[in-house]
Amino acid sequence: MQTLQILYESTYKNALFFDRKVSITDQKTILYGPRKSGKTHLIIDHLSHYEKGSYLYIDFSDVRINPSLVAEHLPLFLKQHPIILLVIEHFDFSFVLPHLPEIILSTPFTCKELEGFSKLTLYPLDFEEFIAFDKKHSNIEQIFNLYANYGTFAHIVQSVEQDHHRQMQSLLHLILEPTALSIYARFCELQSTKVSLFQIYNHLKTFTKISKDKLYAITNNLIDQKLLFLVEKFTQPNAPKKAYQIDFALKNALTFKKDFLKRFENMVFLELIKRGKSVYYEEGIDFYIPDEALAIICVGFAPQEVIERRIQKLLPSLWALHVKHIEVVTLSSESALSIEGMSFSISPFWEWALQG
Repeated sequence: MQTLQILYESTYKNALFFDRKVSITDQKTILYGPRKSGKTHLIIDHLSHYEKGSYLYIDFSDVRINPSLVAEHLPLFLKQHPIILLVIEHFDFSFVLPHLPEIILSTPFTCKELEGFSKLTLYPLDFEEFIAFDKKHSNIEQIFNLYANYGTFAHIVQSVEQDHHRQMQSLLHLILEPTALSIYARFCELQSTKVSLFQIYNHLKTFTKISKDKLYAITNNLIDQKLLFLVEKFTQPNAPKKAYQIDFALKNALTFKKDFLKRFENMVFLELIKRGKSVYYEEGIDFYIPDEALAIICVGFAPQEVIERRIQKLLPSLWALHVKHIEVVTLSSESALSIEGMSFSISPFWEWALQG
């Protein structure tokens, strides 16, 4: 009870906060998202709308807090205090929640659901949010160059430290045990390429002892934490999947192997999932969104005639998929064209991302 009293009397305030596109609106919400995506900042900002004494904030990642004792004493404590909002961060779903008008839970995992609770996902920054965080620059191409190098984690973007690669490594050491980190590093090496778990297993077993079962369990955990995304080929779930990471800059923090076009593809992918799109790939087509009959192709730097030739070769596949429009995302040109009745637009990333 003493711990709950201390938490109840504590004051919570964000030292620095910028608005995110996501906000908490429902009275009972489970806030999902990878570690360091900004969940705590979003919750503390939400608490600023409540009078002190009307809420109780508990963070189970605080080693001073015993979840079992909280579960034991919480019902009586709530009866003795005028609390309308209960917040539990890193909730472990190990006990039945009390009856309160408003409850906010946070977790880095996506596999948990509770009846009566809405789900809200918070990812690290998208490009538009990055612009809001960067107050030093006004040239959009210069901001993009910073984005491409720094990545999407707000605490790294805001940090005064210059070595953002080491900061990313520290973040991964914090949230992943050594075996999981070595597996994740391999997925990062294979950024934006087709992979199979059997291929990953054959690579890992050359330098470490690991079973297939453990590999599959860790991979599923990485997916649950939204650190890793494995994108299926359209209508072919058993085909090799394409691997993308929660931050396109992670590969450069974990390996000296560089491939900007693969990083750029991962960058485009993240914009799509942050818009809530259901994404697939097809041969020659980076992303296919069947709900919108939309194909997206990432080309980086390429002359318009090269883009047109590529689309010309893809026409049979595009027609077979009933694609109505193609978005070509580049780092240079902009135009709207059509080939044999197939319309397509060409946009630099910074304009394409801000249109979503």
